[in-house]
Amino acid sequence: MPVTVLLTPRFVRSQAVLGSGLSYLLLAAMQVTAATPSQWQSPETIRQAAEQFAAAQFAAQSQVLVEAVSIDDRLKLPRCAKPLQTTSQRSFDHGSGTVVVSCPSAWRLFVPVRISVQAEAVVLRHAVQRGAVLAAADLEVTVRRSSSLPRDYVARVEDAVGLKLRRSIGPGSVLVPAALEQPRFVTRGGLVSLVTRRGGIAVKSQGIALQNAGLSQRVRVQTQSGRIVEGTVESDHLVRVGP
Repeated sequence: MPVTVLLTPRFVRSQAVLGSGLSYLLLAAMQVTAATPSQWQSPETIRQAAEQFAAAQFAAQSQVLVEAVSIDDRLKLPRCAKPLQTTSQRSFDHGSGTVVVSCPSAWRLFVPVRISVQAEAVVLRHAVQRGAVLAAADLEVTVRRSSSLPRDYVARVEDAVGLKLRRSIGPGSVLVPAALEQPRFVTRGGLVSLVTRRGGIAVKSQGIALQNAGLSQRVRVQTQSGRIVEGTVESDHLVRVGP
């Protein structure tokens, strides 16, 4: 069984198990100690193997940037007499993954890899204050490296237009869903107009909203007679009842 080396951003750790764990670790240490400098596997070859494997997974995309991280140039492993083998330890998700680089029957390493592609993201053209409802003129689409973007972000202008900001945001900032919310067109306890359309006739009345609601959302309303009806918010303080 090969020696397993797990690379993480903070440290390099070796672990191996074969019969007695202690005796196998001692054997591995003796093999490494006996190696001459010319017998070390170059960390650069390990890095290249991991990056080439990861890049192949995104061959269909243009302008892909791949970077193997956490490989210490001081790492010393016996040079592999055979071509290095690579496979994925887990699928690449949100720009990162882990590639297993191995020397058959000798050692294997778990190498973290970052993937960065060109991605479109919505940013603000100018500063917008908390509570403002976004219009198309407030927004633009920019192309950035995915590695510089937050895990979740807005990619289309139409997905943000008409939504309200939960907090003030400066110019050039990437919009994230957590910063957006549906504006309240109807407020609980507030007076609303009810409209019922029958044929070409619209019947209007008034009522009290029993909950908060945004555009196109369903809301329960108490009519002047005390009856509870449910309708759809059509605009500010206007609720359509019925089809």
